[in-house]
Amino acid sequence: MTRRRVLVAQPYVGASGGGNVVAAWALQALREEFQVTLATLGPVDCPALNRNFATSLGDGDFHLRIAPARYQALLRAMPTRGALMQIAIATRWARALDARERFDVLLSTQNEMDFGRPGLQYVHYPWAYFPRPEIELAWFHRIPGVLAAYYGACHGIAGGSASGRGANLSLANSRFVAGKIKELYGVDSEIVYPPVPGRFPDVPWEERRTAVVAIGRMHPVKRWEMAVEIVDLVRSRGIDLGLTLICQPEDDRYGRRLAALAVSRPWFRVLTNLTREQLAREVAGHRYGIHTMEDEHFGIAVAEMVRAGAIPFVHHSGGPVEIVGGRRELCFRNSAEAAGLLAAVIGDAALAEQLRARLALQRERFSSEAFCDSLLRAVRSRLRPLQFVEQGG
Repeated sequence: MTRRRVLVAQPYVGASGGGNVVAAWALQALREEFQVTLATLGPVDCPALNRNFATSLGDGDFHLRIAPARYQALLRAMPTRGALMQIAIATRWARALDARERFDVLLSTQNEMDFGRPGLQYVHYPWAYFPRPEIELAWFHRIPGVLAAYYGACHGIAGGSASGRGANLSLANSRFVAGKIKELYGVDSEIVYPPVPGRFPDVPWEERRTAVVAIGRMHPVKRWEMAVEIVDLVRSRGIDLGLTLICQPEDDRYGRRLAALAVSRPWFRVLTNLTREQLAREVAGHRYGIHTMEDEHFGIAVAEMVRAGAIPFVHHSGGPVEIVGGRRELCFRNSAEAAGLLAAVIGDAALAEQLRARLALQRERFSSEAFCDSLLRAVRSRLRPLQFVEQGG
């Protein structure tokens, strides 16, 4: 029997970042049951994805359709990386492919896309939700009229409309993002948590380091200096606490600032370019975690800490609050509050054990198996009317 055909649209599928984890695992989830085509803007390195995301993808698992030269020319005309423009061009490419080949299901794994007919869209954070966070604005964004012109160009290239994007089935990565989708499009979403791939070693609590682990991009938006400040404050109380930052290099200037902080703090380690297995061992070797970004969309790093059995402390905003079950003992608004919460848990073994037990109930919600099951159900739901007719029902 001929397998149904699914078009997956993603600007790029790289080997780092939560969005790329979702794209890679979407390909893996769909490959057995469907004939999968990937509409994208660049090549895909399956061995790198498998190494970093614990997938087992091969070149034969999907048809790779890279946008032709005229699409690439639009990207080259941009003065900066332009993530929103990448989504717009990927949308246009996906619409062109579907116009020629008419797929059974259309799926965006990188936020909203109006395909010209209803599909599915996995939303990390609505790309039409403006303005951008202040900390992500570069100098040229502050030139009067630049942002409006850029957004207008992106809308023009992507085509479609807000009503078209709202007609898709939205899969939100958290209740926080589902709320943003509701604000924009007036529609409800299905919550499909991103996958936290791989297995984490089961390290006994007493064998773990009395240290905090942080995971994420080397970028100011993550506010890693705040993590250093929090541990400084805890240490000022006479508690010997360490900090390990596991990151992907991105902003060299910011990386140098953090390296300077580490020079005078032997308890502060910065680790880069770890394999998936190395990351799992490191995180599982820590008792505590910290995530300092404000209004993080989901926070897959926090889910990794939960899966590894650490106790994460998160800023009281965005998706991470949801990951830790909304526990007030784990949510802070500033450095002083975070230091107080950390010190309280470090000094109270019974409280730590209670929190660990509560967090253990969350672990399987963020597994790759749970993600694959939820995604498959969503894709199949788009095929039910046609299956009903075929079966003569």
